[in-house]
Formats: sequence, structure tokens, C-alpha cells
Amino acid sequence: MKRALAVTLTILITGLSPSFTSAAGVIDEQYSINQSGAQPDKVGVLFEENVDTLRMPSLLYSYTASNGKSPSVVSYCSGLNDPKCSSAEFMKYYALMPPCKSATEVDCIESIYAVAPGSPARIKGVYKESIPEKVANPFTADPDNGLPQGSVSGVWEIPNINHGGGTTNFVGIVSRVGSLKRNGTNWIAQPPGSDPWGGGDFRAAIYPVNIVRDSRYKANISRIMQRPDGSNSMAIDHPSQLPFDVCAIVGDGVCALRQTFPEDIKFGMVIRFSKVINGWMHGRIDSPEIDYELTSYGTRVDMKGQSTRVPIVAGWVDPNSFTTQEKSRIQGIPVGQSTYPGASGDYSMEMLNMWARVLKDTATANPTQWIFYNLPERDIEAASSCIKNSKTLAGFVTTNSTTYTATPPIYNVQTGTLDYKVASPHYLADGKVFQGKYNLYIDSKVARCIYKFSSAPISATVSVTSSDGGQQSVATTVVNETNGWLHLSAAGFTFSSPTLKVKLTQDANAVAASPTPTPAAGDDLLSQKVSAPIVKKLTITCVKGKVTKKVSAVSPKCPAGYKKKA
Repeated sequence: MKRALAVTLTILITGLSPSFTSAAGVIDEQYSINQSGAQPDKVGVLFEENVDTLRMPSLLYSYTASNGKSPSVVSYCSGLNDPKCSSAEFMKYYALMPPCKSATEVDCIESIYAVAPGSPARIKGVYKESIPEKVANPFTADPDNGLPQGSVSGVWEIPNINHGGGTTNFVGIVSRVGSLKRNGTNWIAQPPGSDPWGGGDFRAAIYPVNIVRDSRYKANISRIMQRPDGSNSMAIDHPSQLPFDVCAIVGDGVCALRQTFPEDIKFGMVIRFSKVINGWMHGRIDSPEIDYELTSYGTRVDMKGQSTRVPIVAGWVDPNSFTTQEKSRIQGIPVGQSTYPGASGDYSMEMLNMWARVLKDTATANPTQWIFYNLPERDIEAASSCIKNSKTLAGFVTTNSTTYTATPPIYNVQTGTLDYKVASPHYLADGKVFQGKYNLYIDSKVARCIYKFSSAPISATVSVTSSDGGQQSVATTVVNETNGWLHLSAAGFTFSSPTLKVKLTQDANAVAASPTPTPAAGDDLLSQKVSAPIVKKLTITCVKGKVTKKVSAVSPKCPAGYKKKA
């Protein structure tokens, strides 16, 4: 099966024999659109957690974008100083992070681990195998100028943690995507909105897998493809003769076949970034906990939580099933092919509501997921200035909804609520009503800034409003403020497209204090550390002769014989 994905174009999902019917005995994590039976007279759709950038091979290429023309690829680049790319205005990178090989290496995965019920101890994974074995288009990293290293992903073994497939193998993937613009002889990372092909972001995921060896599997490869107008785009070919989309990662002769997460086990990933990761995060993790530290090299992120099930909506539909207005939304989909509208954002939710109507408001599969992202700066532009001006992590949200608003909750002036939209099918594949989950963590200083509250305690309520305006009863809600974070969650609400509303209040008798316009707890970015549930810590440097140690604690002190470095 060959498939070319032009990374600058609308994504169309195609295959030799596309089908949305699960084969008997196939688990939800191995749901594939390429299982059997073509639909030549219909159009199809797939709403699934987007993993395209996780499947992208590492590469660096130059491109031009001038005079109002479409961006055009110039050449692959081996680094920022590659002569082949000397005339280009922009460079684009896709970088898969390798495991860290030393204590000082950056843009790498420090560890993958599991935490069993009743025990706080971390069971650390051991790196086992790289898939593919090497980078097809290697390039030299330049973290000082915003270019991370690009590698391949791989398989980790977590001892005694067996997943649904019966083994202890797990894939860890972290990808970074971004663009650089030439500034004289240097390159600078693109500010929000100025990159013709989108700003930078990262995506991180863990997948339980079994290793399958078969020569019909082939590594995904990139190629420069010419458009009809003579310009060039970058395309990704999927030359495997077997469905590659059931593989967390795929290489020549090998597939890391996805399996089901074990229940009641927390999984975690520690990542080192060579840049400051601030703003907002979102993803698919239940009961998330994050340890976030701004360091001398950039940011260290430690995310932990349980997997969650996220419904897939997919199917083939006769184009005449749509209304006249809806047909205008799908006219770009050739008959016999399908579209992939993504999982986050207003467009994805609008499209899901449209397709769900003709697909009987029912999911096709309900796989387990563990994945989180940061929100690119361009997507925070519409957020409150209290969030945009935050010098650290302002908050994050996780949900099991098929589609959702990835941006921070919008402050509704009329109702005084923080509003957040989700959209999913009403029913699961087995006919049961789908129950939604939602977790919001927001920095207490950010929340107080938005509402112009004082430092007095905050009270909050969570409500769910259905698309018809009616109020839903919610099975459980949690509202608390601890260690600098406001945590709100709701579970047990139903779909198709409800709005979650968070109402924050403060005692009218509380003494008003000056609002904090720029909520950055601690101006020293190299010493700030926050966790959720929040534990804010400071990091100090202690010296003893030529020996240097870093100590992190709520009130850090140097060990005996060491002095605090000024």
C-alpha cells in the first residue's frame, strides 16, 4: 500500500482497499481504515487523535515564501549552514527526539516510566530498539539558534508492566515542529502568525506495542513533490504493503503494533527541551500530574497520568446524504476518498457535528490514548492577556472527547464564566452512551488576573450546557485550589456538543488587591518549578571548590560544606 502525504496540503486519507469495518477480534487500538472493501461511490471521514507529526521522519528543508505565492520547498538541508540552502528565506524542521545519553544532553527523552497502584516508586523503562534504525535525511542540530536535533523514535521495555498484548514493550515518541527565518547570517524562530506553514510545537505520546517482523513493512520516507504550478511541497510516502496506521512506529521489516493500555497504571515521560515551553498544554491523559521546570538549558517537563479512551468517528457516506449547505463543506473530497479533519479546534468540532448526523451519532472504535501537546503561540493570540503574558506554564486541559477546543478556555464577559467546548458522538460502538471527562488546571495567579480577584480564596462551580441550551446533570465535579493551581474537573456528562462553564467567585467582603497583569510567579526563569497538583519549588546552585550541585526544594538549602552561588 503506497500513500503520499503532502505536508503542506489538505490531508486526504487514501488506500488500496479502505474500509471502516473492524475485523473480528481486532482491538480498538488497531482500528484501520484500510481493512477491507472499497467505497467508490461514497466519501469518507476519520476523526481520530492526530498522530501525523508523530509519524513524520526527522528532516530539515529550506523553502521560499514571497510575493504572495505559495511556499515552495528549495532543498533538503544538512544544517543551518548548508550551502544548498544558502539562498532560502525559511527553514522547516520535523525533529523526533532520541533518548538522552548524558545528563547534559537536550531535546531528548530523559525517561519513560510507570507507577503501579499503591506504590509511589517509578518503574523506569529501558531503551531497547530504534525504529527505523537511522535517520534518512540527517541534519546537524543548533539549539542556540532554535534548531533541535532530529533522530528516530524507539521501543522501551518497562519491567513487569504488561499491557493488553501481553508484553512489556512501549513506544515513546516526542516530535518537535517549527520554522526558522533568515536574519542576516543567523536564523531566528518564527513569531506567531508569521510562518507561512505554521509555528512550532511539540507532541508527546506513549503507546503499548508488540513488535511484528514482516518484510512488507517499510519506513515512511519523505520526498520533494512538484505541484501543477511549478512550486514544490514536501510529501511523505508510506510504502508499506501492510496497513502502517496500526503501527505506533514503522521501519523496514518491522512494525510496533499498537496494543491496549493496562488499567490503573500511571505512565509518565520526562522530556528535556532546549527552549522555554510556556503558555498552554492539552491532551489525552486521565488524572494528569505535571512537574514543569524552567532550567538553564530550557525546560524540563515530567508528565504523568493514566491513559484514557477517546472515541474514533469514521465512516463512508453517500454524498446525497448531506444537505445542500453541508455539500459545500465536503465538495473538496473526491468520491472514493476520505478526509481527516483533526481532533482539536472549532473546524474539527463543526465537521464532527455535521458528519455525526449522517453516521448515526455513533463511534466506530474507542482506543486508549496517552498523549499531550503544547499549544503553538499563534493559537494563544485570542486568549486573555493574563495567559499570553505568563512567563511560565499558564495551564493545561485534558479530555476524552473526540474533538475539543485546544485553546485556553474563553472568558465569557456576559456570564462571567470560563467556557470550553467539546464535541463527540453520543453513542459508543457497543450502543452505550459515551460519558465525557474534562480536567482543567490553571495557574491561580492567571485565574485571579482574569477575574481581577484579590489573593483571598476562590470558589468555583462547573456546569455543562447542552447544544440546545439545557443544563446537564454531571455525575462528578471537583473544584479545589492547592499549591498555586486551581483544579477543576467534570465527569459523566454526555454529548454531542456541550459547553463546559467554569464560574469563579470570591467573597464580596474580601479585600480587593491589585490584579496581577503578568502572572509570573517568580521572575527568575531559571529557578521556577511548578507541579500539578502544584508544588512550586526553587532551584539553587551550590558550590564546593570545583564541584557544583543543584538543589530543588520549596526552601532549598545547600548541603554541608557547600555555599550558595550568588
